[in-house]
Amino acid sequence: MPWNVRLGFQIAAVCLLTLGPWSAVSAHAQSASANAPDKVQALITQLGDRNFTVRERAQSDLARMGIAAFDQLFGAMRDSDLEIARRAQYLIRSVEIEWTRPEFSEEVNAYLNRYGNLNVDNRRSRIGELSRLHTMDALSALCRISRYDVSEVLSKEAALAASIQFQGSSAEEKPQIIEIISERIEDSPRVGPSWLKIFRTSLNQPTEAIAQWEDQITEEIDLFTTRPALTSQQVVLDLVRWEVDQLREQGKQEEALATMEDVIRISAKFSESELLDLTTWFLDRKGPSVVGQLAEYHAKKSPALDGMPIGGPFGENPSLLYLLAESELVQDHIEKAELYAQAALELEPDSYDSHYLTAQALSDRGTYRWSRNEYRYVIDSFGDPMERESMLARMQLGELENDLGSPEKAAEVMWPWVEAVEKKFGPKNPLNSDRDEAISRFLARSYLFRATAAEQRGDLAAAKKDLDKALKYYEDEADVLIASYRVGQQDDMWKAKAKEHIDHTVDFYKPFVEKFQKQYEIFKENSRGDDFMGAQGSQMANYCNQYAWLVCNTYGDFDHAIASSELSLEMQPGNGAYLDTLAHCHAAKKDWASAVKYQRMAAMQIPHSGMIRQKYQEFAEKCKANNIEFETIELLPSPDSHFPETQEEGKP
Repeated sequence: MPWNVRLGFQIAAVCLLTLGPWSAVSAHAQSASANAPDKVQALITQLGDRNFTVRERAQSDLARMGIAAFDQLFGAMRDSDLEIARRAQYLIRSVEIEWTRPEFSEEVNAYLNRYGNLNVDNRRSRIGELSRLHTMDALSALCRISRYDVSEVLSKEAALAASIQFQGSSAEEKPQIIEIISERIEDSPRVGPSWLKIFRTSLNQPTEAIAQWEDQITEEIDLFTTRPALTSQQVVLDLVRWEVDQLREQGKQEEALATMEDVIRISAKFSESELLDLTTWFLDRKGPSVVGQLAEYHAKKSPALDGMPIGGPFGENPSLLYLLAESELVQDHIEKAELYAQAALELEPDSYDSHYLTAQALSDRGTYRWSRNEYRYVIDSFGDPMERESMLARMQLGELENDLGSPEKAAEVMWPWVEAVEKKFGPKNPLNSDRDEAISRFLARSYLFRATAAEQRGDLAAAKKDLDKALKYYEDEADVLIASYRVGQQDDMWKAKAKEHIDHTVDFYKPFVEKFQKQYEIFKENSRGDDFMGAQGSQMANYCNQYAWLVCNTYGDFDHAIASSELSLEMQPGNGAYLDTLAHCHAAKKDWASAVKYQRMAAMQIPHSGMIRQKYQEFAEKCKANNIEFETIELLPSPDSHFPETQEEGKP
C-alpha cells in the first residue's frame, strides 16, 4: 500500500477516535436511500462483534448515518447482547434532532425551538401546547416528537395528545391526518408511534382499533406495575380515557365500565387530588358504580374514622365523599347518598373556607341541595351577617338561586346582610372610604335580585325603585344596566335614564378595550402574546367581556362587541362565561347559527348553569324556526333530579 494511502487511513482513524460520533454530521446529511434497513441492521450486529475495531467502526458508520438509523437503533437498545444495547443507547442519546421544520408554521416552530435542550417537564409542557392548536402542522410536530424524543414516556404522551386532540375529526380532515401520520411515523418500532398507527386505523375502522387499544391498555397497566420508568400514571390514564370515549361513542357502555375498572388496581398511590380527578372522570363518563368500587378498594387499606360511614381517603376528604354520595344518588340509592353527604358536611367543622369552596364545587356539579347546605352551614355559623365568610356565602348562594331562576329566593338570602350594612353605614354615599367596591357591588346585585323578582310579578314600580337603588350603589354593574334597559322598554322616561347610565359605562370601558386590542396585536406580531400580558391580560380579558356583555344585551356596535368578546377568549380560551357572552353577541345580530354554536360550547364548559342551559334551548329553537342546521348537545339533568321531591316539583 502506498505510503500516502496508509497515511490517509491513519489520519481517518485518529479523526474517528477524537470526534464525537454525531458532531461532524447533521442529522439530515444522509438520505434514507443510502442507509437501507439491511445495512443498518448489519452494522448494529457488528456493534456486538468480538473484535474491538469492528465494533468501533460500526459505531462510527452508524453515527454518520444520523437520524436515518434512529428507528432501528432504538429497537437495539433492548438487544439481549448488552454491548449492542449499550452502544445503541449511546448513539441514540447523542443524535441531534432538527426539531423545527421549514414546512411548519411560525407558531408550531416557536414551540419546537430548542426543544431538544429542554428538561422533561418543559418538553411535556410544549407537547401540551401543541396538542391545543388542532392544526395539521401541530399534528405533524406531535408525530415527530413521538418518533424521535428519546424519552419513552414523552413519546407516548405526544402520541396520545395527538390522538385525543384529533379524535373528533371531520370527514374532510381524516385523509390528511392519515397521510401525516403515515409520512411522519413510517415503520417506527416504538410504542408511541404504534399508538398513532392504531389511531390512524380508528378513523375508518373504529371497531378494529378498539380491540387493539384494549391490548395496549393491558400491556401498559402491567408495565406501570413492573417497570414504571417506561410509562407514567398520566399515560395509563390518558390511554384508558381514549379507549372509554371510543367505546361510549359506539354505545358499548358495559365494555367502557370494564375498562374503567382496570384503573382501580393502579390507584393505590394516587394523591387525593389525583383521586378527585379520577372519580370526577368516572362520574362524567357515567361510571357511578366504578366510583363505589374505587372507594371500597381504598377503604380496605384504611379503617373508617369514628362515626364515618367509610374508611380511606373517601371518608376523610369532603370533596371525595360528596362525589361518592353523587355516585349513589344517580343510581337512586337516596338514603346512602344522603348518609355520605351528611357525613361530608360534618367534616372539618371549623374550616369555613373549606365549606365555602366545597359548596362552589357542588354547585358546579349540579348537586344544588348539598351546595345549599354547605353555604347555609357557613352562614349559620356566624351571628353577624357582616362577617366576611357569611357575606361571601350569602352572595354565592344568592347567585346560585338567581341562576336557577329564583331571584326572589336570591334576594331573601341577601337581605339580612343588606339590612345590616345599611343600618351600619346608612343608604347614602355608598362609595365612601368606609365601604369598599366589593360591598357596593354586592349591594347593587342584591337590589337587582329583588328588582328582577318584582319585574317577574309585573310590579314595575317596585322594580324601578330597586334598580334605582342598585344604580346608586354601583352604576357600572352590567346586569343592573341591562335590567334597567329592559324595564325601560315599557317606560320612555326610564329608558332615557337607563341609556344615560349605559352610555357612561360604555364610554368607560371602550377606550380600555380599544387600547388593549391594539396592544395585543403588537404583542402577537412579536410572538409574545398572552404570556407577556400576565395578570394585566386577565384584567383586560374581563374588561373586554364586560363591555361585550353590556353592548350585546342593550345596544351599540355589535361587531365591535364580537371582536372584544373574541379577544377575551384569546386570553382565556374555553372560559364558559366568556363563551356565553360571545353567543349573546351573535344573537344580538340574529346570527342564530353562531349563537347556538358558542352557547353549546358554553354549556359544555358550565353544564349545570340554569341561565346558560336556558339560552342554549332558546337559540336552538331559533335555529329550528329558521331551518338552520346546528350541532346539538344533550343537556343532562342535574343529579338533584334523582331526589323524589325534586321530581315532583319538576325543578332543581
